[in-house]
This record gives sequence, structure tokens and C-alpha cells, in this order.
Amino acid sequence: MLIIKPIQDKNYQEEVCRLCGFDYSPLAFAYDEKENDTLIAGCQFDILGTKAVILNFGMVQGVNEDIEALIILGRSVMNFLELAGAKTCTFNKSNEAAERYSKMLGFKEKDGEFVIELEGLFDGKCTHCK
Repeated sequence: MLIIKPIQDKNYQEEVCRLCGFDYSPLAFAYDEKENDTLIAGCQFDILGTKAVILNFGMVQGVNEDIEALIILGRSVMNFLELAGAKTCTFNKSNEAAERYSKMLGFKEKDGEFVIELEGLFDGKCTHCK
């Protein structure tokens, strides 16, 4: 069973980042994703008023990539961001997989950034598909 939770402990967040190959951002929020109590993926993100940014996103190094699990993690993070008041979100081009991951989550390239409109994304009034 997949379990996605916000990370409360900064030491654990740093460990998740290390295992995923991310640079640790101590001021960032983070989620982890576990399957059968084994860490498989992580995400660091920040909220800047009505704009959010996904800083790092991906699987634990050495774990086979699971696209469905990544989509579930990404959508969980975006749902939280929308509930927290973010209207738009950008996806940081932090690594070579960022473009692929951002596109699978529905981000569109605009002015050199990967962007998605969060407002209405989870209530059936999605604006990014129009």
C-alpha cells in the first residue's frame, strides 16, 4: 500500500533528500512516499503567497521508477498547495527527469518555466485543460 505523508522532522527530510539525490532545502516543505513501509519517493516544495514551486521530485536512487506512484505523489502535493492558497505552481528544472515528470503531472512550458494552474484543479473546474 502507498502512503504519502508530510515530513515533520527536518533530519528525516534531509535523509529523504540524500536518498533521492536532492539538495536538502531546510526551509522547504516535504512529502515522502512509502510502499509497504519502504521509502520509494520524495518531494520538496515551497509556497510563496499564491505561487508555489516544486523544488525536487523523484524516486529514491536505485528504486525502479514507478510512474503511477510518482503521479499520486505529485497530485497529493499539488492538492495540498491548492488547499494552502497557491493559485499557480512551477516545477523547478532541478534535474534531467524534471521535464518528463512535470509534463506527466500536467505542467505546461511557459516563458521557460513549467507551470500549472492549481485553482480549480481538484474540484472539476480545471482551467489548465481549456
